[in-house]
Amino acid sequence: MKHLVWIVILFFVFADLAAQVKKSVEALYIDNPLTIDAVLDEPVYQQAQPAKDFVQLQPYNGRPSFQPTEAFFFYDQKAVYVGAMLYDSAPDSIFNIFTERDQWGMFDYFGVYLDPYNEGQLAFGFFISPAGVQFDIKATKSDGDYEDGNWNAVWESKTRITEKGWVVEMRIPYSALRFPDKEVHTWGLNMFRNIRRYNSNNSWSLVDRNVSGFIHQEGELTGIKNIKPPIRLSLSPYLATYMETRSDRTKPDFTYKGGMDLKYGLSESFTLDMMLIPDFGQIQSDDKELNLSPYELYYDEKRQFFTEGTELFQRADIFYSRRIGGKPIFSDNASSSLDSNEIVDYNPIETQLLNATKVSGRTSKGWGIGILNAMTLPSHAVLKDTLSGHTREVTTQPFTNYNVAVVDKSLKNNSYVSLINTNMVLANNPFMANVTATEFEIRNKAKTYALSGGAGYSIRGDTSREKGYAVVLGVEKNSGKFRFGISQSVFSDRVNPNDMGYLRRNNELRTEFDIGYHVFEPFWIVRETHINGWWNYARIYNPSDRYGHEIGIDWHTLFKNNYELEIFSNVETDRHDYYETRVAGRYFINPLYWSSGLYMSTDERKRISFYIVGGFFTKPSNDESGLSLEAGTNIRLGQRVQVSYDFNLDYAYNEPGFVDSSNYGKTIHFAKRDVKTLENVLELSYAMTRKAGISFRMRHYWSGADCLSYYLLRKDGSLLSDLTYPENHDQNYNAFNIDMVFRWIFAPGSELSLAWKNSIYSEQEKVVTDYFQNLDDTFNATQTNSISLKVLYYLDYNQLRRNKSKQQ
Repeated sequence: MKHLVWIVILFFVFADLAAQVKKSVEALYIDNPLTIDAVLDEPVYQQAQPAKDFVQLQPYNGRPSFQPTEAFFFYDQKAVYVGAMLYDSAPDSIFNIFTERDQWGMFDYFGVYLDPYNEGQLAFGFFISPAGVQFDIKATKSDGDYEDGNWNAVWESKTRITEKGWVVEMRIPYSALRFPDKEVHTWGLNMFRNIRRYNSNNSWSLVDRNVSGFIHQEGELTGIKNIKPPIRLSLSPYLATYMETRSDRTKPDFTYKGGMDLKYGLSESFTLDMMLIPDFGQIQSDDKELNLSPYELYYDEKRQFFTEGTELFQRADIFYSRRIGGKPIFSDNASSSLDSNEIVDYNPIETQLLNATKVSGRTSKGWGIGILNAMTLPSHAVLKDTLSGHTREVTTQPFTNYNVAVVDKSLKNNSYVSLINTNMVLANNPFMANVTATEFEIRNKAKTYALSGGAGYSIRGDTSREKGYAVVLGVEKNSGKFRFGISQSVFSDRVNPNDMGYLRRNNELRTEFDIGYHVFEPFWIVRETHINGWWNYARIYNPSDRYGHEIGIDWHTLFKNNYELEIFSNVETDRHDYYETRVAGRYFINPLYWSSGLYMSTDERKRISFYIVGGFFTKPSNDESGLSLEAGTNIRLGQRVQVSYDFNLDYAYNEPGFVDSSNYGKTIHFAKRDVKTLENVLELSYAMTRKAGISFRMRHYWSGADCLSYYLLRKDGSLLSDLTYPENHDQNYNAFNIDMVFRWIFAPGSELSLAWKNSIYSEQEKVVTDYFQNLDDTFNATQTNSISLKVLYYLDYNQLRRNKSKQQ
C-alpha cells in the first residue's frame, strides 16, 4: 500500500498541467422565434457570427474537417435555436438513411451537446440525420464518459438537402434542459458532424483522442442572459389492452391497463419522475439461455424509467434495477411447501410493480443528488391438490419497498466523490437488505492520471443478519498513446449486494494490471490500431487460498478501407475453483486453460456487410476443449429497410461441471459432458417515415448438455469416477421468441404502438442433437402469443399554456 501511495504521488507531480484554450461562440437574442423549416433566411442569420472551423475527431485527429460546417446560435425566453449549414461538395453522396427515432444507422449526422453548468460533468445531446430522424443523448462524466441514449426530450427540428450540402434547424426548449437561475450564462458546448463516406467524425471543439473523455474537452456558448428556468411539468397518460393466448388453453385472456408518467421540475436543478401503474409488456423479450454455471445470468435493463436519467444511481455499481419487479425472492417456497399429492400449479416469474419515483439533479455547486423509490405488490404461488382439485396460495414475496439514495460531489479536473445506499424492506417480514458504498475518482489537472476506488458494506437477513464488505483501489494513466493501470480489490465472503444489485461473485481478492499502446494517426493501410495486455491474480478470501493467474493480449486494427481485424489470446493457470462446487469450503481443481480467437468485419458503409468471430480453447491435462463460431450479415435495402442475421455456435467437449450434492454438502457429484449451443437471430426494420416504423426480431436458441460420465469430488479437488451414480442430468433447452412492433409518433412525445410477442420455452432431460427436430419439438411445446395496443399522449404544461394564450 505504501508503494502504491508513492506511485500515485509521483504520477500527479510529474503530470502535464497544461490546459486547452476553449473555443467560444456567442448566442444572439431574438425577439421573434425562428421558423423551424431548415431555410436559413431570417435576417438574424446575417447578424450572428457562426461557429466554424470544425476539426477531425477521426481519422486524422485535429486536422481540418473534410467539409466545412457553420452553426449559428440564438435564444429567446423559451428556447435555444440552432441553425447549421453543413457544406458538402457532393450532396448526392450524403448517406441519407431512414430509421426509427433514436435508432442509429449508417447515415451522416449532426449534433449539439449543451452543458448548461459548464462543469464537464453533464451534457445534453441533440442529434439529427439528413432524413430528419432525431436522437437525444445525456452524457455524464464517468470512466471515458457515458452516453445514455435512453434519455428522451421533446424538441423541434427540420432538415433539408440542397445543392450545397444539407441544412439543419433546431428549437431546443428550456424545459428539455437543466440550468442555474442566474443573470449571465456561459454554457459548455460542442458539436459533432459525421460524414459517412469518409468515415470521418468531426467536432467543433477539438476532442483529443489521447485524452480520456470528451465532455470536458468542450468549448463555450456565451451571450445567454436574463433567462429563467421554466416550469418543467409534463404528463404522459397511457391506455393499453392485451390479448394473450396459450396453446394449452381454450380461451384468450384480455387485460386492460391504464397509468401515467409524470415529470416535474422541482427546481432549476432537480426533476421528479414518477410512474403510476407502469406497463412494460411491449419491451423486447430477454434472451434466455441454459445456465450451467454457478453464477446468475445478467440481463440488460430495457424499461425506460430505469434506463433514463439514472446515471447517478450507477455509482459504486451496487444497484441493478432488474431486481425491482424481478423474480420473487422466496419463489423456492412453492416447491418446499408442497404436501402429499400437491403440485405447483402456478409460480410467478416476476413481481408486479405498483409505482416508482425518482428525484435527481445537480446543483450549480456541483452537488448531485438522487433518490429512487419503488413498490411491488405481493406475489403468490398456487399449489394444487391433484386428488381433490383444491388449491392454496403460498407467498413468494410480500409487499416490498425499494429505496436508493445517492449523493455525488463534482471536484476539480472532472473528479468526483459519491456516497450511495440501497435498502429493501418487506411488509410483515423481518427480512431486509441494506448496502452502503462510496466511489471516487481524482484526476490531475491535465487529466492524464487518475486515482479511483470505492468501498461498500452490506447487511442482509431476517433475525440473524449477514454482514460483509468490499474495497477497491486503483491508479491509471488513461491518456496518451501509452496507457496502463493497476488495481486491488477485496470482496469478503459475506458481502452480498444482490437483493438490489448484481455482484457475480464475492469471496475474492484480485490484483489486476493492464497496459496498452494506441495509435490513432493513420499510417500505411492502417487507420488506427490498439494493442492491450493484462494480467490478474486472484485469491479466495475465505479460506485463504489461491484461485489462479490469468494473462492475455488483444490486438485490434481498423484499416483505411474500414475493415477490422482483432486477434486475442489468454492463458489461465490451474485454479482452485471454490464457486463451481456450490458448497462452502470445497474446491475443484480447474486445470490450465488456453484460448485464442480472431474477429474480422467488412466495411459497414456498404449495403451488405459481414463479420465473423472464431475461437477455441483447450485444457490439455484433462482432454477438455471447445470451439466457437459467430457470424452475421447486415443488408440495407434502399433507404428504409434493413435486415440482419446473426449465427452463434459453441461446442465444449468433455467439460467437467457440478451436477448435485447430498449428505449436507459432504458428497458432491460432477459430470463430464459435451455442451453444444446454437443460436439464430433474424432482425428486420422498416422505417415507413421518420415518425413511423416496424421492427421485427426472431430468435431461436438451443443448448444441449450430454453427460458422458459421473464423478465424485475428492477433498483435494480432483475427480474420482463414479460408475454407480444413478441419476440423469442431461439437459436439452430451447427458447423461441418473436417481437414485432409497429410504432407511430403521431405528435411530439406521443406515440401509438401495436405489438405482437410470441414465446416458447421447452426443457427436457434427453439431448436432441438434430437441430430441425429441436425446432419441431419447440413448436409443439406450449406457446404464448400476446397482441397489445398502447396509446401514450404527451402533455406539456408550457405548450398547453402557449396554446391557451394563442386562443385568447
